Amino acid sequence: MAIAAGVAMSPSLAYAGPRQVTVPRGKPYPVLAIGVYGAGTCEVYPVRDIRIASGPAHGAAQLVTVATKLGKDTGVCAGTATKAPVVVYRSAAGFTGVDHLTVTWMAPSHTDNVRFVPNEMEIEITVK
Repeated sequence: MAIAAGVAMSPSLAYAGPRQVTVPRGKPYPVLAIGVYGAGTCEVYPVRDIRIASGPAHGAAQLVTVATKLGKDTGVCAGTATKAPVVVYRSAAGFTGVDHLTVTWMAPSHTDNVRFVPNEMEIEITVK
């Protein structure tokens, strides 16, 4: 599976607002890849306790792990190989419109990479 959407997260990056993704109707589509890497070292850190906390109301979401590489937005770390948990969404048959889901996970602290801290991402999905 190719990752068409993702988040390459460094321990110091914070999120603001929901993630917005447009997906094709009725087909499985990756809406969020979760990974934590050291911006200076490109070392990939473990993420744990990932779950779909709420939604979607008009489809289904599942977690899968895929082999991938860090994206262009990771600067010097672009191309670093890793395995990433990915949230894959599929709309209900015939549904078009907006759906929502919330994903939670624990990631290493930006201060010590040993202590884990909670994270949450709201995803607004437009189905076309």
